[in-house]
Amino acid sequence: MQDGKPQEHGQPEKGTAALRRHNREWLVSLIARSGPVTRGTLAGLTGLTGAAISRITRELIDSKLVREGDPIAVPGRVGRREYNLSINPTGAFFLGISLTANRRSVSLANADGEVLRAADCSDIPIDDPLAFLAELGNRAKTLAFDEAMERDRLLGVGVSFAMSAGPDSSSGNGLVSSEPLGWKDVPVRDTLSQSLNLPVQVEHRASAILCGELLGGKDLISVYLINAALGLGNSAYFDGRFLTTTDRGFGDLSHYSTSHSDKLCTCGRTGCMEVAASGKAILNALGSEFAPSERVATRLAKAIEAANSSDPNVRARFRDAGTQLSYGVDAILALFDPDCVIIAGELGRQTDYYQGLVDGLEKIGRPNARDIIMQSSITSEEAAVSVALQNFLYSGSLIGTLTHAL
Repeated sequence: MQDGKPQEHGQPEKGTAALRRHNREWLVSLIARSGPVTRGTLAGLTGLTGAAISRITRELIDSKLVREGDPIAVPGRVGRREYNLSINPTGAFFLGISLTANRRSVSLANADGEVLRAADCSDIPIDDPLAFLAELGNRAKTLAFDEAMERDRLLGVGVSFAMSAGPDSSSGNGLVSSEPLGWKDVPVRDTLSQSLNLPVQVEHRASAILCGELLGGKDLISVYLINAALGLGNSAYFDGRFLTTTDRGFGDLSHYSTSHSDKLCTCGRTGCMEVAASGKAILNALGSEFAPSERVATRLAKAIEAANSSDPNVRARFRDAGTQLSYGVDAILALFDPDCVIIAGELGRQTDYYQGLVDGLEKIGRPNARDIIMQSSITSEEAAVSVALQNFLYSGSLIGTLTHAL
């Protein structure tokens, strides 16, 4: 696909087959995003001829990726009837893998994004990343092929990853690191792709959640998402484009510094959001109260449990961290002016943290904070599956695997 437009016929080096493939992928993407939709509507959206639309949609129906509904009445129109087209839920399947400090799982979903089965993989030791990924691959294969489905209808794998660095865009080696998991320069994509014999897309956790929010039906032109957990992650969607901290010109909120905190960050500056508004900031404020000998993710989970059980000291620390985040969110609203800011992650769901955020925004002059700030309801499994849907169905990039014989 090239900027969402059909390829021109004046490109003989591409060939007729490439042109047909491109337009087929484009129609699948439109049906997935806009369906149910009629052939007439598709012709209006694409500029393709009615004959071309009919031919391509027939191919997609024959491949069982698209299904045709009952005839619909068109007022004032006589002659050939119109039919709504939609994605067939059982026409394609996807795996979603969530790799975070507190949630490691694999899910099987259909083309509607419905999670059919999920397996918790938190019992697999993570100290050896490659050994973990090998066992994860085994469980993914068991989960997927225990279902009665055709092998070639499993199109791809989406991974929602608690990523600290990578993928390395400069070298293209696909190595990723995760401070929460204790991993450094791990070939997650290539290892899983070789194990499962499927294409794999690895996304930052914040981007995966945002993808889930948008595919879940939120009609937003511009949205900024903050994943608040042990650390802070951020992603955005502006005018049809996803942005992450690996994109040039899109900054990292975790190192936005304010004068409201004097905490020293690992970057050498003081007052960064990472040391003032994150889960690590809360644990540092609580000191030795939550067993420093345990994994930091376990400590944060216990702190959240204590706050939710109305421990006044712990609740106050969560509110303080939320208030610190309000200074960063205020800057986002001033600089980007998004339709809304979505708060996700363990902290985003915690009542006191959220309350500290909106109270802080109101205190500094954002009276409509409660209308602007939204809490995410996307699960770990839905986020991972959304990565697969976005990259392998909504983009149309793998439709040829189902229609190559047509």
